[in-house]
Amino acid sequence: MAEQLKKCKRGGCNKQFKESENTGNSCKFHPGKPIFHDTKKGWTCCNKIVYDWDEFSKIEPCAEGMHSDLDPMQAAQGQDGFFKSETVNNAQKAIDKSENKPVIKKISDYNQQDDKKEAQQQQVQNGTEKKVFVTPSGNLKCTNKGCQKEYKEEDNKDDSCKYHAGAPVFHDLKKFWSCCHTVTYDWDDFMKLPTCTVGRHQPKFV
Repeated sequence: MAEQLKKCKRGGCNKQFKESENTGNSCKFHPGKPIFHDTKKGWTCCNKIVYDWDEFSKIEPCAEGMHSDLDPMQAAQGQDGFFKSETVNNAQKAIDKSENKPVIKKISDYNQQDDKKEAQQQQVQNGTEKKVFVTPSGNLKCTNKGCQKEYKEEDNKDDSCKYHAGAPVFHDLKKFWSCCHTVTYDWDDFMKLPTCTVGRHQPKFV
């Protein structure tokens, strides 16, 4: 009988593996927690902050170890020494002590941040005018959540963009969008959630 494939649930991995081939350096993963604060995205275990979803998903894992099919919370309570390490604990403590806690757990928090972001954008519009970001291929980059595709302005129609009108919500192990409420637990499942809104692409400014 062929050995059954398992799915690794460590942050930043999510690969399938065979237990017989699971060694001490099979998995490259993030031992910390994901950070989502305003438009900033990162991991508590890394010193890198990005702003786009595709850039966040491409952040290189900072730890190696064995694959695990346990949920991160279960692994932290079990035999996983890295999750219990002082490095991770100290990083989390530093974040928890900050004035603006970056790990968002409530939809109301996102709504408040969206209002703040809109006010900041209005201030920018009233001050220095920003320029539209153009990719190396000569396209524009959509900033709508769940889209972020490249496009040409002449092809931008009222139904060109499929995106999420709400904000991502991460509470305990649950992951969903405030506009959809379809709950998932894996990162790849969350990233594959179907969008719920249709409209025009919104260009990225720099």
